[in-house]
Amino acid sequence: MKKADGIVFDTIGLPLANIQYMKYGKGAPLIIFPATISRLENWTNILKFMGQKYSAYFFELPGHGKSSKFSKPFKSELVADTYRDFLQALGIPKASILGFSFGGILTLKTVELYPDKVDSLFLISPCVSCKAIKMSPYRLKLLRNLLSILFYPYAQKQILKIANNEKTVDFFISFLQKVGKIEKRIDVRDTLLNLSHHTLDTVVHQLHEVLTADFEKDGWKKPSNIACYFAMSVHDPLLSYEYTNDFLSSHFNLFKDTFFDYKFHQFPKEFDL
Repeated sequence: MKKADGIVFDTIGLPLANIQYMKYGKGAPLIIFPATISRLENWTNILKFMGQKYSAYFFELPGHGKSSKFSKPFKSELVADTYRDFLQALGIPKASILGFSFGGILTLKTVELYPDKVDSLFLISPCVSCKAIKMSPYRLKLLRNLLSILFYPYAQKQILKIANNEKTVDFFISFLQKVGKIEKRIDVRDTLLNLSHHTLDTVVHQLHEVLTADFEKDGWKKPSNIACYFAMSVHDPLLSYEYTNDFLSSHFNLFKDTFFDYKFHQFPKEFDL
């Protein structure tokens, strides 16, 4: 265990993986679920923001950072199981959970499997279904087909060669900033330059879930007593605000939404402390 700037950093051994996590603040427990990129240094701002009211925790997903990978192929159900094990190891009966982007899939799966261990749910620009992705059915099908190639070891090996090259990484980040309309610099350069095989394999499985998730089709049942607090820009360039809001408002009896009008997927500025 170590401490820096008031944040406690530690590693804990769980049945499915060894998890690196950080904690900040005092109060009721809140677990922050990662998006596709899951490294501690990218999440300290929101941790300290939420830590003003909660005992806020953030853990690196298995397969990312210093968290070990799952022995099985990554899927959101395993992350929900890890949440359950994480609470049990820390002696926490239940907690509020927060998800941003891909974290929306992870938190909804956790609510589905362990509703008795969730106090309330915070969602920021969440991915709740492939139907919310702002792409034509043709482009979505094309992406799924392209992604299926990346499950092969040879394809992943070639991707790693590209990811570990400074010029291609800088081009890729510029492309993401343009397509995703992300105003500030994306703090993933070092992550891509040092991308490992097990992290890439995990990301491929994460993207597969983004492109195929459909809780409505799977018959996702509304929780009776979990409050959902939802925030998103109506001009989100990647995900449909209308679909996301309609899905969440119809699946949570206790629902409150806040909307913004900036043209970015993530907040263009850091959370104010």
